[in-house]
Amino acid sequence: MICVLGVIFGIGTVGVGLFGLSNADFRDGFRVGLGVHNISDVQLIWLIVGLGMLFMVMAIAEFLICRYARLIVKNIKQEIYFAAKNLQLLKKLLISVACYTVGSIIDYVIIACNHELVNAQTQNYVYPNGITNGLLFLAVLYVVYLVFKYGMKVQKDSDSII
Repeated sequence: MICVLGVIFGIGTVGVGLFGLSNADFRDGFRVGLGVHNISDVQLIWLIVGLGMLFMVMAIAEFLICRYARLIVKNIKQEIYFAAKNLQLLKKLLISVACYTVGSIIDYVIIACNHELVNAQTQNYVYPNGITNGLLFLAVLYVVYLVFKYGMKVQKDSDSII
């Protein structure tokens, strides 16, 4: 499923890039929409392709975050608490959140490097709340992962005593 989404996003991004490269009206419309007039055609195409690929990675990470969180909640509802399966799901969730957070940071850097784009679009990039929230969520999730890992060790010790 993820591979199919990746191929679809990849083809779409390459298609938009090639269309933008060959169509001057599209490039001009994109510039007017963003309020950017001082960047070259090549920079504009790389900006479109880069942000499109970044969007793809972040969309897949969001999908995986929702999937792993749903599976963890499902296991907890079935009263499966400190199990190896939950620990693996938490680890996968942690990796997915890390990928999403890194994607947010890269998005911030790409947009911040284009000063005209930042000035035209928004002033909220001075202090990006999404990145801070992502890092905080990542830290909390890591603590939960460590608690589950320790809980599994305690449960093994308890089972071996009985």
